[in-house]
Amino acid sequence: MKSAAGVIKSIAKNRRVNYALRTILIVLSASMFCLILNRAGVAKENCLMVFMVGVLLISVFTRGYEYGIIGAIVSVMMFNYFFTVPVHTFAIMNPNDVALMGFFLLAACISSSLTVRFQKQLLIAQNSEETALRLYEMSEKFINVTGKENIIQLGIRYIYEHTGYDCIVELEGETIGAGAAKEYISKDYLMFPIIGMVRQLGTLKVFNHNQGLAAEAEMLVKTAANQIGIALDRELIYAEQEQTKVEVEREHMKSGMLRSISHDFRTPLTGIMGDCSLILENHSMDQDAKDGLVRDVMEQAMWLMKMMENILSMTKIESGQQFIEKRTEVVDDIVYEAEKHVIGLKKRRNFRITLPDRVVVAEMDNKMIIQVLVNLLDNAMKHTEDAGYIGLNVFYRSSRVYFVVEDDGDGIKEGMTEKIFDEFVSLSDKSTDQKRGIGLGLAICREVVKAHDGEIWAENRAEGGARFTFWLKAGLAD
Repeated sequence: MKSAAGVIKSIAKNRRVNYALRTILIVLSASMFCLILNRAGVAKENCLMVFMVGVLLISVFTRGYEYGIIGAIVSVMMFNYFFTVPVHTFAIMNPNDVALMGFFLLAACISSSLTVRFQKQLLIAQNSEETALRLYEMSEKFINVTGKENIIQLGIRYIYEHTGYDCIVELEGETIGAGAAKEYISKDYLMFPIIGMVRQLGTLKVFNHNQGLAAEAEMLVKTAANQIGIALDRELIYAEQEQTKVEVEREHMKSGMLRSISHDFRTPLTGIMGDCSLILENHSMDQDAKDGLVRDVMEQAMWLMKMMENILSMTKIESGQQFIEKRTEVVDDIVYEAEKHVIGLKKRRNFRITLPDRVVVAEMDNKMIIQVLVNLLDNAMKHTEDAGYIGLNVFYRSSRVYFVVEDDGDGIKEGMTEKIFDEFVSLSDKSTDQKRGIGLGLAICREVVKAHDGEIWAENRAEGGARFTFWLKAGLAD
């Protein structure tokens, strides 16, 4: 039973045997129907129409001219045997029957030929429609994909799904999909150029086992290569536009920074020149007045120094070079050192400092962390009135040391808690001590803390004013 079932399956898979069985079945069915009609008194000429329908059915259910022609010849023989005198023989006594069968055979061959040709045209149209749909689907997918690797992998995958062939893409100094190349020799592929808008971007290699490509498969591969080229060109143009945009923004930033520097440097320099001129011209000035002018010069010079340090630090950060040199430092020493660098912090403000009860140490760049604290304290000075509150609270928790700088100034405008850490952004246009920053201090704070694997954020206090917090990894001293 199993062997018989296997034979039946093999016959069903054999296309020629399948078509031959269909032809025999249709001719026999037409013959049986004609015998029934003949017994019912239907004229034999009408039986030929039944055989004609059978020939057309053979052409519909098979592929090729031969089956229709064979079906027409067998139908003529069946008509001759059963319906012409003498019956049950292949002899023909009536010349009209010869003409009738001849015209039938001619009509059957023509109709079979036309039917087969129509089927082929229909098959070509269906294949063309399927190919068009595939190409449209491929084009649509390439529109939505981004990234060079994703574009090329999409093309490789699409070619494999619809042709069964592996392929690779070779760009300038780069090969993508190279795993497929290991299975083939160097000449076992077809090459297709990947062309952009103005130049060839690379080559698509299809490993086809030296078998060539069908017309539809070749069209699909060429289209995939063209789509890869267009998509890669689009990515290149987009990358160039983004680079141009970044460069334009950078130039705007540089121009803005230069304008801001020139403006903000002019005020303290003018004050320094004025104070020095007064000291030189007024020889009779008492010592207290001279000391006041010298202190003012010192403050202006310190402010200029801090501004220059910020500019130099931001230059190092933007250059991409390593600007952090970590060493084990005691947190209390860093805080006291930062306090000394802020002129007027204790004399002009209500400054309060809180430190941990135990000695806390952390791996840090002491100069950069001091600069962060100085920038935050200086920022608090700019946005508080004389005798205003400024607090620096330091505490240790869960292997982290937290630095909190807060004030009772005008606070942070709504929606600015994140933007204030960007370059060239100031919290207000005018500060209480008439000094403006160039908007680099907080940006430097963010980059320095990030380089220490820490985190910094800003918020408004419920009591009024702003609060800036950052943490670093730390531990307790033994």
